[in-house]
Parts: sequence; structure tokens; C-alpha cells
Amino acid sequence: MPSLCCGTSVGGRVRRTAANGDEEYAILYRAWWPIGGACIAGHGKDKRQASFETAMREEADEELGLKVLEATEVLTVHLPNLCSAPPADAFASPGHLWTVFDLEVAPDARLLPDPEETRGAEWVTGDRLREMAAATIAFARSGRPAAEQPADSLEAVWVELCHRLGDITVSDADRSSVRGLYSSPPPEYYRGGRPGAGR
Repeated sequence: MPSLCCGTSVGGRVRRTAANGDEEYAILYRAWWPIGGACIAGHGKDKRQASFETAMREEADEELGLKVLEATEVLTVHLPNLCSAPPADAFASPGHLWTVFDLEVAPDARLLPDPEETRGAEWVTGDRLREMAAATIAFARSGRPAAEQPADSLEAVWVELCHRLGDITVSDADRSSVRGLYSSPPPEYYRGGRPGAGR
């Protein structure tokens, strides 16, 4: 039986300093909804983990093959973002209570994206992160359906999270537009089997 949405999410920001001095972010491209590049993320309680930090460490290993040396909680916020898991409670406030961590990994850590959960991963510079966010914002302004968002843009909820973390700056009007993307329901809910199969 497919798992239902637990209403909690953990997010992990992994940063490093490249040889040229640029700050880089670990970004993955999910194989199913929601669309776009994102930092590590997953449900916080779907496997009844002992803590959100434990869930975050498991997601880092599962999605990108990263062993977390240290996890520091940096943000807690409820956002109305909808995921591909069916809602557990139709009367609950839609969205997720996010707990976001800064994750420290070995300086030479390689990204090993899960072939079923992702379409790949890469290190991106701060400038590239801002370009991805700008592409999401431009798409949000267009008024087109969330399901048509470009795959190489930044996942909509991460535009909001990166703004709150200080990695990018987004106007209130653009944040409102992007909110319309991440509060949109998925084209279909995950009902079992390999997520994203056939898409």
C-alpha cells in the first residue's frame, strides 16, 4: 500500500567551496513530482524515524549517497507545498512542516544520485542557483500550469526556502506567484509501484 503524506518534510542544504573559491550547492533533479532541481528533501515521519535529523541523514544517503558528518537545523516553517503522496487527512492544513538543515559532508564527497528517485545531480554555483530560481519565477509569472514547469528550473518550494535561507532574494510579488506553483496538486498521486514510471 502506498504511503500517505505525513505532513512533514526535511530539507538538506549541502554547500562546498570549489577549487576556484566559488560556493557550490548539491542539486538533484527528481524523477517525479515536484518538478525542478532541488536540495535534498523527503518526508520527515513517513518511516517513523526517531528524529527529523535521522530522517535527513537517511534522505542524504538515499538520494545522493552522501554520508552526513554534521547536521545543523537552520529553519522550521510550514509551507502549503503539495507532494505526490496522497493526503493522509483531508481536514488537515495542506502542505508540510519543513525542518531544514545545513549538512556537512566530506570535502571530496561525490554525488551518487539514486537512479530511481532522481534524474541526476550536480554541484551548481550560487550564480547558477539564482538563474534556476529566476527561470522558476519567470514561469510562475506566465500563469501556465505547474505541470509544465521546466525541468532545469529550481523546484518551486525551494525558491521560497532558499529565499528564507538567504541564498537568493525574491520579491514578495514573485514569492506569491511561485507559491501558486508549489501549492498546486500533482497531475496524479503516487499509488504504488515505481514512482514516476511512464512519465
